[in-house]
Amino acid sequence: DLDGLAARLDKLAQVADEKAVAARAAREEARAQAIARKTALVEEAEQIATTSSGWKAAGDRLRAILDEWRTIRGIDKKTDGELWKRYAAARDSFNRRRGAHFAALDAQRKEAQAIKEKLVAEAEALADSTDWTTTANQLKELMARWKAAPRASKEAEQRLWTRFRAAQDNYFTRRSEAFAARDAEQRENLRRRQALVAGAEAL
Repeated sequence: DLDGLAARLDKLAQVADEKAVAARAAREEARAQAIARKTALVEEAEQIATTSSGWKAAGDRLRAILDEWRTIRGIDKKTDGELWKRYAAARDSFNRRRGAHFAALDAQRKEAQAIKEKLVAEAEALADSTDWTTTANQLKELMARWKAAPRASKEAEQRLWTRFRAAQDNYFTRRSEAFAARDAEQRENLRRRQALVAGAEAL
């Protein structure tokens, strides 16, 4: 039955063509979705690169974007290369901005450390003073300057603060002891005078 066989072959050819068209359409749809996903990732990376200042979270997100990027397949080489260039440029821009931020922060902390080292030296120079009123006022002024100064690195801040407080504590402890001795002497003098007055009155 050659006619029947030819009809069957024609039908199979038609079905094959339809399936090929459907397969091409599915591939194009998958390619479009893959491009859309990578484009969305690129746009997010570009947004992070220009606006984010939560450096750790933003850096973690850029790494997560890269991990997700590697799972996306089915994009032609040219389009994928163009999208990759945009992502790489965004990542490099973010890294430069983050580096500049921490360089500025490091410079600020070094400047703060220099300021506070000077304050510590001034406080330590006053620690042994016996000019109680003037020195107390000077130390209070140093404390106000300390509070107004920017913060150094955590380790330097703690080390310098310990020295600064030790100098102040040394001075104010000595002043308290001197005042206590003076008060005791004055009380003793008053007691003696009262005894003299009492003796005079008895006479």
